[in-house]
Amino acid sequence: MASRKQPARGSSGAGENRASGEKEVPIQVMVPETVRRQVALMGADRGENIRTVVLRGLRAIGIDIPESELADRRGRRRNGKGGSDGAQ
Repeated sequence: MASRKQPARGSSGAGENRASGEKEVPIQVMVPETVRRQVALMGADRGENIRTVVLRGLRAIGIDIPESELADRRGRRRNGKGGSDGAQ
């Protein structure tokens, strides 16, 4: 079996992150629908997106997440309204 070189902890692959200069890669996990709903509701209650809620959770278990990564990076329209994730 071929050996795959593992990136250093905290390093990532594609997608440039402006705040830290690190590239970003997608991470996917399958969770029960109730968990997804709770994460979305927690984000809505806090005014955060799901990415930020998940990053805060990872930080809580000891993963090094810089504060700059917790900022909402979604684009905003000129009228001040952002995109919709379907939540109402």
